[in-house]
Amino acid sequence: MHRLLAFALLLAVSVTAPLHAQDQQRIVALVNDDVISLRDIVERSQIIMATTRLPDNPEIRRAVRDQALRSLIDERLQLQEAKRRNITAVQSDVDNAIANIERQMNIPAGRFEEFAARSGVDPSAAINQIRSELTWNRMIRARVAAQVTVTEQEVDEAIAKLRSNVGQTEDLISEILVPVDSPDQEEPQRQLAQRIIDQVKGGASFPALARQFSRGTTAAAGGDVGWVQRGTMAEEVDAALAKLNKGDMSEPIRTVGGWEIIALRDRRRIAMPGIEDTKVTLKQLLLPLAANATQADADAAIVKARTARGSIRSCDDVEQVAQQIEATGSGSLGTLRLGDLPESFRQAVAELNVNQTSEPVRASRAVHLFTLCAKEDAAGINRLDVRQNLMARRAELMAQRYIRELRRDATIEFR
Repeated sequence: MHRLLAFALLLAVSVTAPLHAQDQQRIVALVNDDVISLRDIVERSQIIMATTRLPDNPEIRRAVRDQALRSLIDERLQLQEAKRRNITAVQSDVDNAIANIERQMNIPAGRFEEFAARSGVDPSAAINQIRSELTWNRMIRARVAAQVTVTEQEVDEAIAKLRSNVGQTEDLISEILVPVDSPDQEEPQRQLAQRIIDQVKGGASFPALARQFSRGTTAAAGGDVGWVQRGTMAEEVDAALAKLNKGDMSEPIRTVGGWEIIALRDRRRIAMPGIEDTKVTLKQLLLPLAANATQADADAAIVKARTARGSIRSCDDVEQVAQQIEATGSGSLGTLRLGDLPESFRQAVAELNVNQTSEPVRASRAVHLFTLCAKEDAAGINRLDVRQNLMARRAELMAQRYIRELRRDATIEFR
């Protein structure tokens, strides 16, 4: 009922129509005694229209005004909570966010405020919205850090699941979450999600729509989720993704927080680095064989190498032992990719620990000993990345619950 009363008031005002001074200060809502004025509604609507490049027609204007009112109410609640907790966005974060918007919307670097003014938007209002979003995200991160834990067992289970996906595909996705906070919002919000999809198909900017309409924690980044593997998203999202091709967008997906829209930007096959990508730093002791060496000559060289091996306790000993047995051509081989070594050399080196020396290896013109000086394992699954992904999913759910709690406890009066 309150929303309908506010809507009736807003319908009388065009998004782009100039307001008289008296109209500008008209109070539309009080949020815990913080005022939302008609000017606030019109400015936010202008921002949405300008950044999303939505068509200007009565249906779109109604949806935009509704979203403007919703986002301003949430914003007031979020800023009140941030002030209570003494949390603010830092200027460097604001600058980075503006630079990201410029890239996404093809605005020349440093020209955001000029673009806003040219589009009929008050630049300070646009920047205030960005600052509010960043403040909320910072508060969520602080609360997650204090309240959410991810155990080592959970990380292990997630890594095991990721490893089982090797050879399958991973997806680069963006998202828009249209929230549903009460049963009466179910169908209206689904319709809003469908309108957003229709506008993207008509040429509107997905990142811009995400910034203005999404309740997800990725909204400030234009909905960019990044690369995700199957099984890391909600089951209903995974099921929808499996049906999409690169460049496709899903229909509205009902998730815990509301109606979600997924855009599949790219898809690739998951390839885990193997042992051949390991980098090894080696020194060798080289015992040359003549071109016409007999098997007896080779056996003698192998015995000599085994004896020398007993004197090599670390990489630092290789040159000294080589000098003692007059093994010319011995010394450092530098850092090599294990997969680039000949098969017999690779087998001899693969299982060594640092400062260990291999058994003698017979080649066509020499007998080799390899001492491992350093080893850099191939970059596999990063535990920190896995942990952060788990935290991000939980932060998403916490943010949705948090704003619902703030709304539940707030006094919101429409006028």
